[in-house]
Amino acid sequence: MLTVRLPDDLEAEVDRLAATERRTKSEIIKDALRSYVASHSERYSSYDLGEDLFGVAESGDSDRSSSYKERLKRKLNEKHPH
Repeated sequence: MLTVRLPDDLEAEVDRLAATERRTKSEIIKDALRSYVASHSERYSSYDLGEDLFGVAESGDSDRSSSYKERLKRKLNEKHPH
């Protein structure tokens, strides 16, 4: 259950639509929320939503996931110099 407070002018518009369409205010608001959620869910992929977090978790390095090969080579060369 969710309670939402609407500004008076918006509630009047919903009342008018409900009377015109012979539907309840709840039905109109549920449909509006479904449309909103659907349009915003398609806008962003999972990658888009987490992109700024990838490779930064504990190290703070923003390029950690893209520079791992170079870091690995450096570590191996330090351990086993030629």
